[in-house]
Formats: sequence, C-alpha cells, structure tokens
Amino acid sequence: MKSIALCLLALTSLFVQAQENEKKITVKTYGFVGFDAFVDSRMSATARNVGYFYPLGFADAAGHDKNDRSKFDFSANISRIGFAIQGPDAFGASTSAKIEADFAGTSGNDKDFVLRLRHAYLNLDWEKSALLVGQTWHPMFIPENYPATVNFVAGLPFHPLSRAPQLRYTYMPANKLSLSLTILSQGDFTNLGAVDQVERSDFPEAVAQVKYGSPKELFVAATFGVKQVEPAPLDDSENISTSKLTTMHGNLSLRYTTPAVTFKAEGVYGGNMTNLVMIGGLARKAENGIALNGQYEAIRTAAFWTDIHTNGETFKFGVFAGITNNLGTANESIIEGSEASYVRGADIEKVYIISPRVVFASGPVEIGVEINRTIAYYGTDMDEKSKPIDSKDFANNRLLLSFRYHF
Repeated sequence: MKSIALCLLALTSLFVQAQENEKKITVKTYGFVGFDAFVDSRMSATARNVGYFYPLGFADAAGHDKNDRSKFDFSANISRIGFAIQGPDAFGASTSAKIEADFAGTSGNDKDFVLRLRHAYLNLDWEKSALLVGQTWHPMFIPENYPATVNFVAGLPFHPLSRAPQLRYTYMPANKLSLSLTILSQGDFTNLGAVDQVERSDFPEAVAQVKYGSPKELFVAATFGVKQVEPAPLDDSENISTSKLTTMHGNLSLRYTTPAVTFKAEGVYGGNMTNLVMIGGLARKAENGIALNGQYEAIRTAAFWTDIHTNGETFKFGVFAGITNNLGTANESIIEGSEASYVRGADIEKVYIISPRVVFASGPVEIGVEINRTIAYYGTDMDEKSKPIDSKDFANNRLLLSFRYHF
C-alpha cells in the first residue's frame, strides 16, 4: 500500500507540474476610437463614406458638370476593436489567433454603418514554418510596407487593399527570409460583376510570395498571383456559361528605414484587380467591334506609389505620391451598357496623387492633418482595347482632419 501511495503521489506531482508548465490562454484587447472630418473641393468616388479614391468626371453625357461642387462630412465608423490571442502549443507548434472588427460595414444606404469582420484567423508556428487559416490581409497587401496616410484606406487605388478567407503556408529557410504560398476565396472584397466569380471557376486564387529583411532596416518583397474567374453564370443566350478567364497580378515592394526617415515604394501590375480595390476589371471580348458570346477580357492596370515620412515620436511629417494607369485589354474588347458595372473607373485613363501630412502624437492620442491633391483623367472615347483616350482632367483637393485614441 505504501508503494502504491508513493506512486500515486509521484504521478500527481508530475500532473501538477505539467499543468504549471502548460501555457495559459491569454487575450489582449486592442484597437482605437477614430473620428475623421474632411472637405472636398469636388464630388469624388469614395468607399465606406470616408475612404477616398479619385474625383468624379462629368455627371452626364450632355456635359453638365454637376460634380463641380464641394462636400464635407464627419465619420466615426473607422473605429475598431480586436482581440489578440495566444495559448497552449498544438501539433508541436506555438498557437495564436486574432479576431478584429470595425464599423465600416454598410446596410446599403451609405450612411447606416454596421459591424464588419476584418480579421479572424488562427496561426500555428513551428519556428521554421507556419500555417495560417482564416481571414486576413490578401498577400498583395504587405503589412510590413504600406502607405502611412492619414486617410484610413492606405493609398487606394494606387496601393492594393483587401482581406480574404485563406490558407497560407510559410517557410523560413534562413534568417530574415520567408517564402509563402496562399490559396484564397473572396469575402467582402470581391471582383465587380457577377457574384462568386472565383468560387464558380473550380480553382481558388493562388499567390506565391518572398520576403527578405526587416522593416526596421531594409525590407523587400515580391508577390505573384494567379486568379481564375467565371465572369457570368449565363451567356448571352441564357445558357450556362463555360467561359473562364485566368489573370495574373503581382507587386515589388521596398522599404528602407533610418533612425530619422522611412522610405517606402511599390510597383503593382495585373488584370481584373477590382477585388484589390484598384481601377480596371473586365470588358467584353470582341471581334470587329462585336462582342463574343459570354467571353471577357481582363483590363490591365499598372500602379506605382512612394511614401516618405519622418520617425519622430511627437511629430511625424510625411508625403504620399502615386500614379495608376488603365492599360486596356490585351485583345480587342468593348465596354457598353451594364458591362461598365464590371469595371471600376471604366472611363479613367490614369490618376495622380500627391498628399502631404503631419501627425501629432501625445500618449494614446494621435491627431493627423492631410492635404490630398488628386487628378483623374477621363477619356472622352475608347480605343479597340477598351483603353480610354482623348482624356480630360478633373482635380479635387481634400483637407482631412483625423483623431485616434489607441488602446
């Protein structure tokens, strides 16, 4: 009996010690309360009321410029809350998770904002490799290097912005070097046009990415993705469509940080990138000016941006600049009637932006002021590849005042 009691005591001691050594689940709350106030000199295309794209062109074919007027607005819908979670190991990997939401969802009237899921994922980390499952940034949005604009949409439509449900495997063969492969579907960031274009195409979007360096010094990244869509469930004869379209997209990203100044730059190229909230989309494939039954061509887009800012703790001065171009399709195509709904900025040839800013920080509070000068060139005609030509420019000046209370 004494021996049995000693064995039970030893086992109990080992069990208690194992429990003490096991990691506990910890939850950290984070987020901010945000308020933006802005005034535009010209009516403009926006997202979620405060996210800025570009000035609008003529309001009608008769040339009546009803968009030549100013507008102001206030909004707090950018406020967000999140939970960062860490817990016990699983499958030999350290575990973490995140769930985050803001109030930039909409019920359809552009004013009634509702809670919207931003991130919801779990991550298994084996030191040399990791597996992420859930919704988070699309790989074309690189968290280590994006414009630090006061405008919360981070440089749209010159810089990609999207979150998507995904599975991502990352391998780290050496210090500061990572290789990843991601497969994705689409959530609330979708391609313009028919619903479930990617999901009906039989293949998820696939993206490969390589990153090297550190955001605190020199950081570079390269991304390449392939996406297949089925643009329409039915063709022009109301038969089930079997026409699919494959496009490619990618970027090259650079960040260099010194103690005083941070320099960022990125080039983006691809077709049918409206799910990344960029201009372009899909046009009808054509021959001799006549649309082919149920077939589409991708409108190609190229963009380049740069962002430079100081690294002071109290005051940060910065300037963002960018250009995006509509390159049209590779083959003959047309845009007419409802097909314009498959395209963002169907009649935009290019857009320029220059946007200086200053951010003043004190404790948890940040106050930012940004002046946004954007010029959009609208074509009065299109060539045989749906590229706008004979363009006329329209400019907008936006003055933005922003408040953030971080927690």
